[in-house]
Amino acid sequence: MIKMSYFLTRRADLTFEQFSDYWQNKHWPLIISLGSAKENTRRYVQQHSIGGLPDGLAAAPYDGYAEVWFDDLAALERMVTSPEWTIVQKDELNFLDISKTVILFTEEKLAYEN
Repeated sequence: MIKMSYFLTRRADLTFEQFSDYWQNKHWPLIISLGSAKENTRRYVQQHSIGGLPDGLAAAPYDGYAEVWFDDLAALERMVTSPEWTIVQKDELNFLDISKTVILFTEEKLAYEN
């Protein structure tokens, strides 16, 4: 199982609330309307920053991150190389600062489970 973690930074002209609302209520419905997303992803989770941290901890410089699971790299590649993916990329410009948004691809290694 491959996981894509997409660390998001909002556009400077948007409040956090505007960013969060757009991401959840406009961007996400757009993504799930696309066949390539439905066919190739296993799971999609949005993590919206709650702000505030315990003393002594530094906050990550992101407004949220998305977690997307794929069966394998081939499924990931099918989604991001589909003609539909350009629709997703265009829509990201409505709420993201792309220059500050980064992606990490990982494979989970279970270290502990209770």
